[in-house]
Amino acid sequence: MAAALTGIINAITSALAGRIYDSQDAKRPAVLGFIIAFIGALTLALATPPAPVWYIILSQIILMIGCPLAMAPSQTYALNATQSPASADGSTIMNTLQQIVGAVATAIATILLAMGQGMSKKGGSTVRFTNGAHYGFYFNLNRYRLFIKSYN
Repeated sequence: MAAALTGIINAITSALAGRIYDSQDAKRPAVLGFIIAFIGALTLALATPPAPVWYIILSQIILMIGCPLAMAPSQTYALNATQSPASADGSTIMNTLQQIVGAVATAIATILLAMGQGMSKKGGSTVRFTNGAHYGFYFNLNRYRLFIKSYN
């Protein structure tokens, strides 16, 4: 149920991001999206094993509002910057890069999760898993910070 909720919110936010992009430019929704995603990742990084489920779901919803708000206008802006004959090539390159970056990010997340679990000597498997997940969120927090800084 929670996954469906975040998916619906993601879809609605993508549509709203498109409307914002149409009325303004790509910079404003992208920066706002990265700031919101930063807040969502920060709340997840601050989660502890006894955190209530509603806290995790709310944090994920915040993250799922920020990500499409940042990504949709940025991708549209990039594709609109290509000339007509190169539009198909630009779309192909963007889709290919999304798949490659997704695979690399999955590998990095797995490494960070394992590293965080290995460095956590206290507690049971839940505490070690949470510590490992925090490593991934710290990595993302720094990424979001760099993206926000690059737009200013």
